[in-house]
Amino acid sequence: MATAADAAREFITGPQVIQAARLLLESFSLKQLCEALANARPDDAEPLIGALERLTEFEEVRAMLFGAEVAAFLVAGATASDARIRQMVARMLVQLAKGGENICQRLAENGLFASCEQLLVDSETSTAEAAARVLHHAVQCPAGFQVIIGANENDGGLSSHLQGQLQGLGDVERVRILQLFVDLGRLSEDAFVSLEARGAYKQVIGSFLTDDLLLKLVAVELMDSLGAFPAGQQLLSKHGLPAQFARELADPCCDESVRLCVTALLGRVLQRTPEVQGVLLASHEAPFPQTVAALLGSRSPSDRLCGLEAWANASAHTGGLAFFCRWRPFLDELVALAASPQNEVCKCASACWVFVLKQHPLSPTAAGAAPAAVAAMSAGAAGPETLELWVAAEQRIMPLALKNLTGKPFPDIRVQTWRLLAALIGSETCARAIVPSQEVRDTLFDFTSEQNSEARIAKHEFVVAMGSLAWLEAFLGEEGTAILTEYQRQGPHWTPHVAAVGVGDQSSS
Repeated sequence: MATAADAAREFITGPQVIQAARLLLESFSLKQLCEALANARPDDAEPLIGALERLTEFEEVRAMLFGAEVAAFLVAGATASDARIRQMVARMLVQLAKGGENICQRLAENGLFASCEQLLVDSETSTAEAAARVLHHAVQCPAGFQVIIGANENDGGLSSHLQGQLQGLGDVERVRILQLFVDLGRLSEDAFVSLEARGAYKQVIGSFLTDDLLLKLVAVELMDSLGAFPAGQQLLSKHGLPAQFARELADPCCDESVRLCVTALLGRVLQRTPEVQGVLLASHEAPFPQTVAALLGSRSPSDRLCGLEAWANASAHTGGLAFFCRWRPFLDELVALAASPQNEVCKCASACWVFVLKQHPLSPTAAGAAPAAVAAMSAGAAGPETLELWVAAEQRIMPLALKNLTGKPFPDIRVQTWRLLAALIGSETCARAIVPSQEVRDTLFDFTSEQNSEARIAKHEFVVAMGSLAWLEAFLGEEGTAILTEYQRQGPHWTPHVAAVGVGDQSSS
């Protein structure tokens, strides 16, 4: 007679379909499989573990896991001496936690979310990471939120208990719990408010602002995560933290990974909270702008990417834009990077210029002015810093973008080039130079010019942007305009049956 281990072995080696799961459970119930695993020899444990993990992938089976005996087995399994069983429990809970609010309610009632506390500090990283994913799902449903965050001020839930244990944990486990706090706050605004009130994020930041270099390096990823969502960015703008982070950049012994992390963080903080510009952008000699300038001037692509993104974020508001636009050596470097021979840098520079141009569109009056007139304008809906930005875009960025269209034919770069040209269309001066340019003439009506799907989409965005030009039909003629109008309507993957129209070449017919 076949044993539970034999049946499990047959199940995991066969097709993973619900019919196979039903056949296994007709022979051995979940309770019997759990009992068999509890008493299994080492060579039988593996197939039983694999079978139980895979059974949780079937929605039909999940409800069966909440029988009293099976739930008790899972709770006990979270503290089992066998690492494989602990890992199995964590993986099973991940599958269950994905099942929605009703399943989460039952997990909470059976104490299965609470069992993650032990799994989070497991010596096996994969087990601990799986337990964290369980809580990521849990905090987004009412029952799970109550278990993790607590029902009221007097009940701090699982997170409060974990916070109290931090000092007794090793560095790896402590950072793991702090990362969980950051993730919970990212996933739930209410969780962020509660955790901040309890000082959880003060502990996160403290792990980075320390004299312990090893701990600081470990905490770099923590800070990246905290600065990656709005509530975290808002927090980092308060309590004098921007000035503290800037002092990190001024430290000549600052580690490279710390420098990149802090620069990226401060760029995001400036985008979210422009009020800190007075602290971070006090002068061109201040630590933050000096670091951004040094990164742009580096030969390392990763340095340049970080510097570009920090500039773009800091320039999202007029104060930061004015600060950097009027720093001529800095602006010269920014322009040059839009044609960098390093492809990743060229792509990032183009994307950053698109972002900044979209943040500061020209007013209708300024959009139609000639470059010299634009430079002379100092008032109106578009402020002087916006006009300075567009002067640089018209005179220096636009020619580079057109060269990139033919000189850098790689699909990933063409995506950013088309998007940059679409953004530049926001200036009438640019539009009147771009549309009749040879580079655009050669590709606009060539519906096979882009083989990459994303590049096709980007080219279509450019064509849609052209639709706002009042003089387009007079330039293209009726036939060319009709084709472009249909292209705009049909989408990026449309190809006309006959497409042999040349841009601005209608008079010879």
